[in-house]
Formats: sequence, C-alpha cells, structure tokens
Amino acid sequence: MLTAMLDSSPASVVSLLSLAEAGDDDGLAAELVDLAAGSQLPAAVRDELQALPDARRCALTLRVIERAAATDPPTPVDGLLMPILDGLAPDALSWRAAHHLIDAVSTRTAAPPGSLAVLAAVAERETGECPPALLAVMRRTAHEGDKHWPARYRAPIQPWLERTHGRLNVGEPWAEAANAETPAPELLTHALAAAGAKPAARWARRAKTLLPELGADETRTLIRHWLSLVPRPRTITLRPDGERWDPNEVPDAYNAKALRGLLYLLAVTPPQGDDIPAVGRLAQHAAEKIPGYGPRSQMIAYASVYALERFSTVASLRELSRLRSLGQPPGIAASLTTAINRRAVALNVDPSRL
Repeated sequence: MLTAMLDSSPASVVSLLSLAEAGDDDGLAAELVDLAAGSQLPAAVRDELQALPDARRCALTLRVIERAAATDPPTPVDGLLMPILDGLAPDALSWRAAHHLIDAVSTRTAAPPGSLAVLAAVAERETGECPPALLAVMRRTAHEGDKHWPARYRAPIQPWLERTHGRLNVGEPWAEAANAETPAPELLTHALAAAGAKPAARWARRAKTLLPELGADETRTLIRHWLSLVPRPRTITLRPDGERWDPNEVPDAYNAKALRGLLYLLAVTPPQGDDIPAVGRLAQHAAEKIPGYGPRSQMIAYASVYALERFSTVASLRELSRLRSLGQPPGIAASLTTAINRRAVALNVDPSRL
C-alpha cells in the first residue's frame, strides 16, 4: 500500500512517507517542521503517522516540537501535530508535549475533537483538571462542528462539554469577569439556557424569581458592568485559521449565548434607568460590520433590541431611534423599525418627533 502511495504522490509526500517507513524520525521531524511553515499535513502522511505505534508517535511529536521551537521565529506546529494525536492513548503522551500543544491550540478557533480529548485527558492526569483555555477551544470546535457534521463529530469531547456547563469561555474580559464575580453559578447557567428570538415563558418565570434571590439591584449592576466590558480586546488572541475575517473581532459563540440570556433577564424583570444606555451601547457594538463577516453578532444585536423594546419607556424608545439613525445592516434595521413602531403605539408617542 505504501509503495502505491509513493508511486502517485508529490515529491514532499514521497519523502515524508519514505522517512516514516525507514524509521528516520529525526529526518521526519525536520521535514514536518518545514512543511508546517507553509501547508497542511497531507492526508496520506497523516494516515501513515496515525498508524505508527503510540510510543513512536509521542516521541515524534516531541521531536517536532523541539525542532520547531529552535527555529527563528518558532514555527507553529500544532495544526500539523493535532491530527497525528487523534486516537492516541493519553497515557503514552508526555506532559511536556501536551502542555506545549495545549498552549498552542488554545489560540485556534477549532481543532480535531479526538486530539483535544487526548490533551484534556493528559491535563487531567497531570493537573487534575481540564485547562479553561482548552475547554474554550473544545466549545468552539463543537459549535463549528454542529454547523457541518453529525452529532458524533463532537463525541470525543462531549464528556468535558457536559460537566463544565455554567462556566463561560476564557479569552474575553467580560466572560472572565462574569466567571469570577457571578453571585451564584445558576445566574450564568440560566443565561446559557435561554434560546430563540425571545425568552420562553418558563425561562422568563424562573428569571423573575432568580434575580430577587440573588439581589436584584446588585445583580443588575453586575450585569451592566459585564456588558460594558464586551468591546474590550480578547485576553487570548486567536489565530486566523482559514477564515476571511479576524476571529478576534467576533464574539465567542458560547459566550454570546450567555450575553443573550443576560439581556433577556434584564428584559423580563423591572428595568432601571442605567439599563438603557448599557444595552444600547452593546447593541451598537454588536451591529458593527466586520470585514468579510458582516454584523459582529446579529444574535446579540437582536436580543438588545428586544430588551430595549421590553423596557417600554420613552427613554428606551429614544435609544432605539438613536440606534436606527446610525444606519444598520438591513435585518437589524428592520428589527429596530418594528420595535420603534410597536412601542410608539403602546406609549402613544409620535416616532417622528423623537
């Protein structure tokens, strides 16, 4: 089978496969680092390396990491090595290699689920927990996978996704503040449970009782503080991975769900005056167009418009009008117009005079 591959493969692939077959792992590591600087791992080479014994795969991984670290500047090799780890027994991988790959892969938007599971298992073996930044890339991977693949795609990382629910992804200042400052885990858990264009009746009923339990005024103040942190730059910079846009300009998809839930929580409970500018600023930020992507987050923008309409005051109506005057993407503009017209009728206000 290997001979057939060699007969029909490009020269670089032939060289890599020949080195693998000959057991020349020093030469193989050198060529893999050269390859990592310019392209992805060819499928034929990936399959050959995945078939190597676990001990040899682990030793090769460490050789590649050490050689890559010695280049100037260091060559990123996590994109090349992660597929090689898929299906590897975690006990065979050294903490030194796993630690390097965890640090590297935590700056990616997604990675192979099987390889992420290996790294998580090694981290738990060595430290007793899955690193928060690794959990974040697991969630991003699951989100992207759900768009394109069946549910079994996320199966290797599902155990970690299930037992860490209620903690937001690190990498965004507002989410890290929320993790540290939330008065109770249920606040974030309930926010993450919100879904749809408006909150479900059962969800809203629990929100109305949860806020007083946690201290309504104090919790609203905290939420407004978290909203104010959303525009701040990420604390973990993501590397573009084939996207046509800068992933650092787009909210983390998992954390965005929590933001939607927090906005809904503000919307279904008695508002305070400071809620309006806080939500308005967030709506403006979410609606901004990102080159190659579109609005930064339509979901957050729509949830903000919903909250402002539900506040049902002249001040919130003025904020909706201000947002529309900025010139918004078509869908968000239509949502604003509908909310303005509906609330103007309810408040008996002429929207043209706002």
